[in-house]
Amino acid sequence: MINKLFKNKYFLSSIQFLTLTVFVLLIYGAIGITTKDPDFAKILRNTNLSNLIVWSYWWPLIIVTAIIFGRFWCSICPMELITSFFGKTGLRKKPGKFLKSGWGITLFYAVILIVGIHTFAIHRIPQYMAIYMLVLFAVAAITGLVWEKRTFCSYVCPIGHLLGLYSLLSVKKLRVVDTDVCKSCKTKDCISKENQYKFVGRSCTSELYPATLKDNRACILCGQCFKSCTKDNIAIQKQKIAADLFTNIKLSWAEIAFFLIVSGFVVYEILTEWSVSKKIVMAIPDYINGSFHISGSLAGTTKAITLFALLPLIYYFIFAIMKRYFAHETWKGAFTQLVLALLPITASMHLLKALLKTTSRIPYWNFAISDPKGVHSADLIMKDPGLLNNNFLASFISPAISFFAIILPVTGLILSLYIIRKQDNTNRFSKTISILAVLIYSGIFITTLIIWRMT
Repeated sequence: MINKLFKNKYFLSSIQFLTLTVFVLLIYGAIGITTKDPDFAKILRNTNLSNLIVWSYWWPLIIVTAIIFGRFWCSICPMELITSFFGKTGLRKKPGKFLKSGWGITLFYAVILIVGIHTFAIHRIPQYMAIYMLVLFAVAAITGLVWEKRTFCSYVCPIGHLLGLYSLLSVKKLRVVDTDVCKSCKTKDCISKENQYKFVGRSCTSELYPATLKDNRACILCGQCFKSCTKDNIAIQKQKIAADLFTNIKLSWAEIAFFLIVSGFVVYEILTEWSVSKKIVMAIPDYINGSFHISGSLAGTTKAITLFALLPLIYYFIFAIMKRYFAHETWKGAFTQLVLALLPITASMHLLKALLKTTSRIPYWNFAISDPKGVHSADLIMKDPGLLNNNFLASFISPAISFFAIILPVTGLILSLYIIRKQDNTNRFSKTISILAVLIYSGIFITTLIIWRMT
């Protein structure tokens, strides 16, 4: 069924037009809805229908689909449609070394996470969320006008590395059916320059050759190679979970830095769900803010830099040093091994955060549907928080969430240990160090979740 849909000339583009329309409506529903009261904003983010959909359902859904199915969101993302449309009449400049290095994606994501979310609270104030989405549209359009092919999707999209790394866990992959067919193909329509700017049946504008794909990171599953291939030799195929992680993965420094930020972010997201562990997590940033008398929005900036950049860097650097001097690994090799080892645990906890967020927002749906702007509903809840109590569906789901809260990190730990065991060209000392890093990292989650959810 998936392959039939991908081969259909207009199916994916039709879905892209639909998602573009939905995004426009979400922006419209958030424009003008704002507040300067941080406590009111915590409620308004859930009563405003647009904000509720974007941050509590659309974003978690992207995480879930990336981990399970790979980069399928990219197949229907409206940004790909926009950047491809403007690319037809643009300057078509080649992206330089900086963009191709992947650092543009890492820095863009860091700015959104640290400045956008934890300084200006774009995830809590609907108007800021609308501005953020308009900025994404503008960047996609400008990138299409300036650079060739699909530069935005390949080298600029702020979640490009996230989707790429999580897709390594996927049970799906896009590959050619028979490599010999590709070898004998004379026209090579899937990579032909003549097809680069077709609306349907474009050659790969991510500069990939389907016959040589080794893992899921770079292919955004746009489906265009399905239409351009005259041999019907491309298909979405099944594979074992995390099969890509058992290949010879080579990460760039930009991907490594990106993952360090994400792993720190996931620790913060999970541990701040419980008031006790939240105090422990916030101890260092609170001490820094108190010592330097930092308050307001800048306090959020300090918190984000400390928890998402400095502490993860220190944690990984300690184990990288051990690998460098005890196991004689290169710096890049040491960091790559650590990232691949901790990836399943981080992904499993990101998945848990998605479940926690989507289920915890269930009580707000009645308010968001009856009052889409959400200001009046937020005011009512602000005065009487008890209005959110006694939601049957949320209460019914809660035991299942507690079950997943234990199963997911344990599953991630088992998969991480198996990956370490199967890593090629890694000596016994290096594997032991990776195991230690994994046990400490996963132990933080497992211990916290057991105490929080089971006592």
